[in-house]
Amino acid sequence: MRPLIEKISPDVGSSFHIQKYVTKHECIMNYWHHHPEYELVYVHKGRGDLCIGNYLSHFQDGVLLFIGPNIPHHPFLTSAHDDNFEVVLQLKEDFMGEGFFEKPEMGQIKQLFERAKQGIIFGKKTKEKSVKKLLKILEAPPFKRLVLLLDFLNDLTESSQYQIINTNAAALAIGTGDFNRMKHVYELVAEHYMDDINLQEVADLTNLTIPSFCRLFKRLTSKTFTKFLNEYRVTKALQLLNTEDCSISSVAFDSGFKSLSYFNRQFKEITGHKPSHYKKAYKQLIVN
Repeated sequence: MRPLIEKISPDVGSSFHIQKYVTKHECIMNYWHHHPEYELVYVHKGRGDLCIGNYLSHFQDGVLLFIGPNIPHHPFLTSAHDDNFEVVLQLKEDFMGEGFFEKPEMGQIKQLFERAKQGIIFGKKTKEKSVKKLLKILEAPPFKRLVLLLDFLNDLTESSQYQIINTNAAALAIGTGDFNRMKHVYELVAEHYMDDINLQEVADLTNLTIPSFCRLFKRLTSKTFTKFLNEYRVTKALQLLNTEDCSISSVAFDSGFKSLSYFNRQFKEITGHKPSHYKKAYKQLIVN
């Protein structure tokens, strides 16, 4: 099987591609994939999981992010809100022509593209301020949409509310078997995180020995498989704590942990909070 590389073509009369998705079924790449283009994604309202390279997290009220070439990721659209939709903008670094971003006036945007190579998630204020311009790009004629895009990118350069992700991991190399191996591992975890998953099972899935698999996984994600699995389960636990009125023990077992004490330790280590404190703080946030 060849790596799952998304083929992206610019829109007719345009140097980039932009599309709005109302349901996740509209998205052709509804699984872990990558592509050589930069991708800017805005999810309006709703909640869901973020699986971007070696980064795992959960968003609660929409998200605005910018990721660089060949960073593997899952689709972001959820159907958790009536007004939920997703806007995806994809472009190559030289979409304005060779050397355009070497001009002095483009210095800040060039730095934005450099940061995006590791992935950027923007804060709420930046998301709310900038998104109107992004939505206007969808309906604008060719010249106007290009001007709006540059203006939108410039807005992002002025933001101090952002988080860099994948700080210790490079994008996967195209043309190797690594992508397929990691795809199978991610799919296994996504489908069976509530079950016992042992290293022998994962190594067999990738046709590697346990030591070889552990070295490969650490090289590509900068973390052990056990740490990745625990982070994935904690991400699911966060989702349950945010959406379900259930006990901490139920959340622990429903997110794949077999021991409540181990769940509490991992949750505190990964999030910095005890599950009970997080749940209480989130409820207060909703009330206020």
